[in-house]
Amino acid sequence: MDEITFKALEYEKILNMVAAFSTTAEGREGVQSLRPLRDYNHLLERLSGVAECIRLLSEGRETGIEPMDPMTPLFEKLRPEDAVLEGMELRAFLSLFSSSEALKRLYMEIKTPVIKKLLSGLYTHPELRREIERSIERDGTIKDEASPHLYEIRRAIQRTDRRIKAILEHILDNPQLAPHIQDFYITERNGRRVIPVKHDSKGHIPGVIHDISNTGETVFVEPREAVQLGNELESLRAEEKLEEFRILKTLSSMIRAVLQEIESDHTIVIKMDILQSLARFAEHIGAELPEINKKGIIEIRNGRHPLLWRTLKKMGREDELVALDFTLGRQYTGLVITGPNAGGKTVVLKTVGVIVLMALSGIPVPAASGTSVPFLRSVLADIGDEQSIEANISTFSGHVLRMKEILEAASKDSLVIIDEMGTGTDPDEGGALGCSILKRLKEKKTLTVVSTHLGLIKAFAHGEDGLENGSMLMEQHEEDGILQFKPTYRLRIGIAGQSHALEIAKRLGMPEDIIEEARGLLGDKERYLEDILSSLSQKEMIIEREIEKVQSLRTELLHLRNLLMEEIKRIKIEKREIMKKAATKAEEFYRKAINEAEEMLRKIKQEDRTRARQYMRELIRNRESLRKKIVPEEPERKHPTNIEVGMTVHIGTIGKEGVIKSLNRTAKRCRVVVMGKELDIPFSDIYEPEIKAANEKKEPSTVINPEKMETIFPGEINLLGYRVDEALSELERYLNDASLSGVSEIRIIHGIGTGALSRAIREYLKEHPLVSNFRPGRKEEGGDGVTVVSL
Repeated sequence: MDEITFKALEYEKILNMVAAFSTTAEGREGVQSLRPLRDYNHLLERLSGVAECIRLLSEGRETGIEPMDPMTPLFEKLRPEDAVLEGMELRAFLSLFSSSEALKRLYMEIKTPVIKKLLSGLYTHPELRREIERSIERDGTIKDEASPHLYEIRRAIQRTDRRIKAILEHILDNPQLAPHIQDFYITERNGRRVIPVKHDSKGHIPGVIHDISNTGETVFVEPREAVQLGNELESLRAEEKLEEFRILKTLSSMIRAVLQEIESDHTIVIKMDILQSLARFAEHIGAELPEINKKGIIEIRNGRHPLLWRTLKKMGREDELVALDFTLGRQYTGLVITGPNAGGKTVVLKTVGVIVLMALSGIPVPAASGTSVPFLRSVLADIGDEQSIEANISTFSGHVLRMKEILEAASKDSLVIIDEMGTGTDPDEGGALGCSILKRLKEKKTLTVVSTHLGLIKAFAHGEDGLENGSMLMEQHEEDGILQFKPTYRLRIGIAGQSHALEIAKRLGMPEDIIEEARGLLGDKERYLEDILSSLSQKEMIIEREIEKVQSLRTELLHLRNLLMEEIKRIKIEKREIMKKAATKAEEFYRKAINEAEEMLRKIKQEDRTRARQYMRELIRNRESLRKKIVPEEPERKHPTNIEVGMTVHIGTIGKEGVIKSLNRTAKRCRVVVMGKELDIPFSDIYEPEIKAANEKKEPSTVINPEKMETIFPGEINLLGYRVDEALSELERYLNDASLSGVSEIRIIHGIGTGALSRAIREYLKEHPLVSNFRPGRKEEGGDGVTVVSL
């Protein structure tokens, strides 16, 4: 990587954008110095660390890192044995100590491997932190409690100072001395307490003169009575300074003794702050962690340029940003992008370059999940004007020198980005040189993406294996008879773009005769090519719109299909639960019947017991048969190993068997004939059919004689007085029993009343699968208060 590339891609601005999420000063510096990693494993480890940090933040876990000024200069200052730090410098260590302790607590709580490994080396120094907090105030001054001796000195200073002030106040209150006092207050000169005395009266108040006013009319006198106490105060203050220095020196020595450990903790805190910055940036911009491949393939999904996103977001227009889908390295290693100015070519180049640099630096990229970047050794860009007046280099010469550097450095592990290839000189010669450079880069298997306006380079890319044309899609429409163009900022692959130079010139007011003369100079071949490209562009735009509609419809259908499959699954589960409950009730019913039968056996005569036992055994067999019919045991089915036409299969979702008529192995679907109808079924819903043993006896279809049951089954149900929900529940059970008994017609007595119950019952009967038809009762049957149902 070289600095020209970083500058061309504005990488420093992007790093500053990420660094804004750092907590510490050196964390910000660390983010600003991030560059693509040269070690593949280190890159994967950093990305894993960022992923873990994103997960921690999403769980509401904070690292606890505190804002911190640069600590490295303090480490260097403290390294000499006699070095002593000031109070505020010592206070600076508190943020580091607190941060390392917070990270130590986090280490004890988490299981994420990369971050846990990073934090495992923490030492922490809580005792040293508490000692500094006990000794140094927030403003850097030393607390009275820093040492007992300092406490006593400061108490002595206060007592002595109070005595001096009392002497001076006594003098100021003396009425005999009042004529000689200039101002009635106590002030300080050279660290001594003094009073302002008139110059002509200085002999009336004996003492030491410490200062004279600028006018010379006032002298500042320390009265003789206070001189001795003033000397004592000065001595105490000197002693105080010595004790303060001793405390600072002691604390500095304590830090120096474990400086290596503290520096190690500092390194860990800064590394963690960097990871935290990258995670916060990802949350802010909606960035994702890229995949890193070794296949030489760039796959960008919904990529966005972070600086462009930030600019639009400030204006509240971030939704207008057109995301980039971009692939390079699969069918072709070189892409030539063409199209008009302001169509978005340079934005595409910069977006690709920035996303690759960010990914290789271990930074989450502003793109969708599935974005993949190859592990590259270099990214080489030539974007912008390299003209230099000082170096006497023209624009074209600057580009040529840069091309020379790129060709020398490029390899199969490089990405080359060139904006406006071949410009700055004669189009034919510039185009020829561009084609030659593209060919050399292709031979080196270098991933290459360039933009150009030159037709020669477009044609070369069209005819050269391993190269492909791309263009920025433009929408065109007529307005007041003038052809208008609007950029879509969408990249399309496979078709070269038009520059639309004449159309743009016309739109900007260039005289019509000049435009027409220019068209004539183009020549038939060039005009024909431009017309074809224009027609292709419009047709492709129409096709793309239709594809979008189809894709949208397909997505909707897939969603509906998934909902349907979920509903089928839910109904199956619900059915199974209902049948289980029914089986339980049936078991209870038959258990009661058997108990009653056994009771009967004990009561009947001896000669009838044999016949009764035979009847009971038949009853038990019938019970088991009926139980199996109520809750059939669903066999555990398997998918067939090979699916072939003509095969009989079981369809899981409908529980039916059918015969395969045709196969679509690409779509993994088949056409199956079921009960005379063809169904389109996915392979995933195809199972092996149930195989019955040859000697398996067929169970009787019923164990109850319908004729006998019909004679004893009540032909009507009385629902008078029921609420609607209770009535429908009773009716459901009654209809099922009636169907099992073989009854063909029943009567439902519901009354007339408000009509709510009769309406609900008849609406219910309309949808019931056991009901053939129904009618209100005739006059002799009960009239409209009765409904007669045919089953």
